[in-house]
Amino acid sequence: MLQVIISPAKQMRAAQDAFEVLGIPPFVRETARLHRALLDIERNEGSGGLQTLWNVSDRLLTTCLDTLHEFMPVLNDADLADPDIARRISPAVMSYHGIQYQSMAPEVMDSAQLAWLQDHLWILSGLYGCVRPFHAVEPYRLEMGAKLAVDDARDLYAFWGDKLARVIAPAGSNATIVNLASAEYAKAVLPRLTTDVTVVTCLFGEGVRNGKPIQRSTASKKARGSMVRWMAENKVEDAGRLTEFNIGYRHAPELSCPGTLVFINEQML
Repeated sequence: MLQVIISPAKQMRAAQDAFEVLGIPPFVRETARLHRALLDIERNEGSGGLQTLWNVSDRLLTTCLDTLHEFMPVLNDADLADPDIARRISPAVMSYHGIQYQSMAPEVMDSAQLAWLQDHLWILSGLYGCVRPFHAVEPYRLEMGAKLAVDDARDLYAFWGDKLARVIAPAGSNATIVNLASAEYAKAVLPRLTTDVTVVTCLFGEGVRNGKPIQRSTASKKARGSMVRWMAENKVEDAGRLTEFNIGYRHAPELSCPGTLVFINEQML
């Protein structure tokens, strides 16, 4: 079983005109609890408490507060029929609108490629935990690394515990996880996986310095999106095929090691 994990994007949109949603995320009650925790911070500490948590400017704070107040937790499939909820939800892969998702370009994939995404891709999230590409989500602001203490959990990593790992790669599944997530989000899954799970992390470099790839955030996001798209187009089921990826990058075996595949921008080779 091959599963791919990626990070979300800060920029979101309600893309109702894209595709229909296919059900709800696996941790809707946990999402509702986190939403209440954010409202509690505003009530107890004012908007300044949320601004610190979100680490946003004064201008962006207003938008984030509006998004928080408009958020309507979905607890079951029946809630999707509520008109007020329906106008705010859209498939996760269409809702996130960052560089990685623009590079992935799911809106121009064919039905077979979209089906591959739904079966193989997990999008990690501070608020939702993890979602399939066509699970219903709505705009929010909460990064996995945010120092949000909830109940007995000191932060979101403690709050989610091993829940994400158990859904993405259940014990005994002998799954292979292709890690295309940032360190912030991968940390919520990889340390909790059972010993029968294989992890392959892909790194993208814009050159090499001292024998190591030079990684740049924006370029890496674009490359991750391209790799997901390439995997969907080629219906990849075996991680051994990842070294064939050649969209702007080439596999560098001399820089790779077991569990880590390094790809270098082909213009730098």
